[in-house]
Amino acid sequence: MQVVAVFLCLLVTLSHVKAESETDLKDKVTVVTGAARGIGRAIADNLLKEGVSVVIIVDKNLTQGLVTKNELKSTYGAEKVWFIHGNVITDLDRVFKKIYKRYDYVHILVNNAGILDEDDPVGTYMTNTVAPVLWSQKFYDVMRKDKGGRGGIILNMASVVSYLKDPFFWFYTSSKYGILGLSVGLGHEWNYLTSEVKVLALCPLFTYTDMTKQQMVVDEQVEIFAKFKEALSWQTPDAVGEAAITICKTGETGTAYSIQGGVLSVSPYGQDITLEFLLNLQQGDNHTVNAFDSK
Repeated sequence: MQVVAVFLCLLVTLSHVKAESETDLKDKVTVVTGAARGIGRAIADNLLKEGVSVVIIVDKNLTQGLVTKNELKSTYGAEKVWFIHGNVITDLDRVFKKIYKRYDYVHILVNNAGILDEDDPVGTYMTNTVAPVLWSQKFYDVMRKDKGGRGGIILNMASVVSYLKDPFFWFYTSSKYGILGLSVGLGHEWNYLTSEVKVLALCPLFTYTDMTKQQMVVDEQVEIFAKFKEALSWQTPDAVGEAAITICKTGETGTAYSIQGGVLSVSPYGQDITLEFLLNLQQGDNHTVNAFDSK
C-alpha cells in the first residue's frame, strides 16, 4: 500500500508539472549568450519587451556588443541592459562570478552563442555543445530548489538539424544533436520535480542572420544546397525571439520546440530529407514548396 501511495503521489505531482501555469517574466534577471546580434539580440529585445529586470548580454564581439548595449539601453533604459565582453568557452567562471557579484540571482539563462564553421569541428563542438553544457550545469546548480535555489528557466538554442537527417554541415549538426539531448534530459519532468528548473530547446529553421549569409557547406555541396535553401520557409530573427519568449512562458520542461517560417510547434523526434527529394531538386523539380514536406 505504501508503494501504491507513493506512486499515486508522483502521478499527481507529474500532472501538476504538465499543467503548470504561464510563467511571468516580469522583473526577472536574465542572461543571454551571443546576444550582440542576430537571434540572440532578438531574444534580448523581446525579453526586455516582457519587462524583465535586466538582460545581461555575454558576447565575444566587443564592438557589436557595445553597439547593441547602447541601442537597447536607449530603448529600455540604462539599468535594463548590461554587456559583459566574454568568450563562452573560456570565460564562464569569470562571467558567472561577475554576474553574481552584482545580482543575487539569475532567473533565466539563454544559451544562444553558436558558430557554423565546417573547417573547425573542434571550435564548433566547444562553442555549440561543450559551452552550453557547462553553462547549464553552472546555473542549474544554483537555480535548483532542492539545493537552495528558487527555480528558473534554461533555454538552449538548438536547430532543426538537431533532429534532421540530411547531408549538410555534419559538424554543426552533430553539435546541435548534443544540445538537444542535454535539454530533453536535464529538463525531464523527473528532474523538474525536485529542481523546479524548466529546461527547453528551441530549434529554428533557417533564419535571416549573418550566419546564413556565409557559405554554410563544403564546396562540393554549394550547388545543391542553394536549391535546398530555396525550398525552405525562412524567417526573421525577431520571429525566433518571440518564439523564445512564448516557450519560456508556456513551454513544457524537457521539450524541444521548432519554429519554421515563423510557425512554432513541438519538434518531431526525427525527420528525413530523402535522397529522392534532393535528386529532384538537382534536376530542377521545385514543385515542393517546403523541404519538410518530403517525408
